[in-house]
Amino acid sequence: MATITSIRRNVKDGGRCSVFVDEVFLAACPIDVATALGLRKGLEMTDELERSLRKEDRRIVLRQKTYHFATYKPRTEYQVCDFLRKKEAAPEEVESVMKWLREFRLIDDRLFAERFLEAARIQKPLSRSMAKLTLKRKGVPDDVVDEALDQHYTSEDAFNAARHVTIKKLRMLQPSSDKIRDEKLTRFLQYRGFGWDVIKAIVEQVRSGTLATVLCSILGFAISCANVNAQGITTCRRVRLPETINSFQTTTQPLMSPDGVLYLDRKMHPDNSDGGVKDPDDVWTSRINANGMWIDPTPASFTTFTRPDLVFSFTSDGLAALVVGQYRVVNGMNIPTFAIITRRSRRDLFSSVSPVIIPGVTSLGRNFYGAMSDDRNTIILALERSAGLGGLDLYVTHRCKEFWSAPVNLGSDVNTSAFEGAPWLAADGQTLYFASSGRDDRKGKADIYISRRREGSWTSWTTPRNLGSCVNTIEDETAFSLIGRGDSALIHSWDAESDRPGIYMVELPEDVRPLPSCSFTGRVVDAVSGAAIASAETVCQDSISLCQFVIPIDTSEKTFKIALPAHRRYHIESRAAMYVTHRQVIGIRTLDSTTSLRVTTQMFHTQRPLASVYFDRGAAQLSAENIELLKELVKRYDLRQISFDVVGYTDMLGTIPANKTLSAQRAESVVEELKTIGLHEDRIRAIGRGIENPGTLLSLKENPQSRRVDIFPVDRLRR
Repeated sequence: MATITSIRRNVKDGGRCSVFVDEVFLAACPIDVATALGLRKGLEMTDELERSLRKEDRRIVLRQKTYHFATYKPRTEYQVCDFLRKKEAAPEEVESVMKWLREFRLIDDRLFAERFLEAARIQKPLSRSMAKLTLKRKGVPDDVVDEALDQHYTSEDAFNAARHVTIKKLRMLQPSSDKIRDEKLTRFLQYRGFGWDVIKAIVEQVRSGTLATVLCSILGFAISCANVNAQGITTCRRVRLPETINSFQTTTQPLMSPDGVLYLDRKMHPDNSDGGVKDPDDVWTSRINANGMWIDPTPASFTTFTRPDLVFSFTSDGLAALVVGQYRVVNGMNIPTFAIITRRSRRDLFSSVSPVIIPGVTSLGRNFYGAMSDDRNTIILALERSAGLGGLDLYVTHRCKEFWSAPVNLGSDVNTSAFEGAPWLAADGQTLYFASSGRDDRKGKADIYISRRREGSWTSWTTPRNLGSCVNTIEDETAFSLIGRGDSALIHSWDAESDRPGIYMVELPEDVRPLPSCSFTGRVVDAVSGAAIASAETVCQDSISLCQFVIPIDTSEKTFKIALPAHRRYHIESRAAMYVTHRQVIGIRTLDSTTSLRVTTQMFHTQRPLASVYFDRGAAQLSAENIELLKELVKRYDLRQISFDVVGYTDMLGTIPANKTLSAQRAESVVEELKTIGLHEDRIRAIGRGIENPGTLLSLKENPQSRRVDIFPVDRLRR
């Protein structure tokens, strides 16, 4: 008779043990399996028990290895099945593991396809046919691929991808005639899977020399015009926007929104809302069409209320802008004032306006400028005040709890006795660009300069530096706005070749670009379903400010985005009705380059059980399968930071007092196992509810579904 003589814990893996029969090693298995099978010293090892041991060990090991494979990075169902087949898993074993993974939502081909297209759009743009082929090679079913492409791949994506790969190809091509270059580009784009309509438009852009401008505008980073301009090499990487934009002068205050719309101020244009007589400023917009050409600017409304006169800056998410308009009522009259306009989605019109009421500022005067930080709580103003150093000085004001502080002069490091205007505060919160006419090193009447804050002060700055002759000319430069990450900028300038002022795009040298910051992008989703939570609110407070601010969520994209300066810690809370508040701390240290931080915040619904554990009739002991479920649950959702109510139920069999006790025992057994796994006892509360509400049982007295324990996430801090 074969007898178990010892069971020894594995030295290298404390979760496994070795089983010895008659002093000879028989098998290794997880300790949980040995416990569930009741293995102990002196027990007879029958053939049936040995088969159960090996089968259960095989099942657990397959699940563990597959779990690590499926969670290391996103996988398709085909990839996971192929992994199991290489592990020589039988078909029934493959199906069992796949069913288990689906229950925990660890594999989802539709979600995989959506994330693949999103990542490709940013990291490696692909044509539609190439994206489809790649997804099919990864095993995504045809219907899922087609659905994802129809929903998440637009004609604009195709043009942007073609432009992106064309820029790289042009840098590799040897100098040749235009005809040979065009033939090579055509073959290359055909090989990459682009359609003829896209290829034709791209080749035309290369011929016309507009490709560099298009890429700068759409992708939001500077490129070398010397490398891609089909009309020849330029020395300053400075591009005058086409006459579509510059045909009317004065056109100034250029600003590119995150969704690729160009905003302009066309002064005294006869088509302005009042004919350009009483109010000379009016906002016009333009964008690049599918053929890569700028469309004629129009004064079309982009708000649901009275259109502002000027737009000075956008937040990086495109949901808010700093404007000036007739939004303040004094003595029954509307007067110009700074305001922050907002919208729920970048696809929507701006629908809300909040006037910026600054103590001591009753009138903006004849000349004024503004720029807003990405968190909407700091504004740099250019105002003419009696207490200033000169005609127009730069000031700063901060908001806390909807109230703005009195303006503080930036000091003599920045301001002179002459003109300072056109401020632009970069996403790093440290770098300031502005126009000045009071410095000896200026090239013309007013030049663009850069300065940075010293040690976080708003009144102590580095010596302003002239941006040089690639930006500044012998005439005025009095408008400046960064594009995208800050590699390039839009300016209002002049040059001798055109002998006219106009809007230009310039690439900034690396040493005058903004300091690195963190682009914090994320989604707030239900931890179980993965669906975005529409009612979620994300609140942030940094280590310097005592004031919190809300990070808005785009209602169409279901994402939020904000720039976070370095050298700070951020306390971030995500809140939603009937969900456990999610809290995290992000520390942004020294950065070498602007970093993209993408976070998916998982929140737990307090009214839906995260899991249910079922029991045999009259029993309160956990089965091996239930113990494994709890372990995987904790590992899957990292539950050590969450509190729970563990609620036990029984069916209607038995007396009420006995069922009350049994339900509490079931809850306690789950709590004890969760404590063993690693959850702190202060975060778990056992509740015995006794007989489940008969209304849910379809009048069945013996209902196995009622012999269970539900695990509900709770928000203890809210109670």
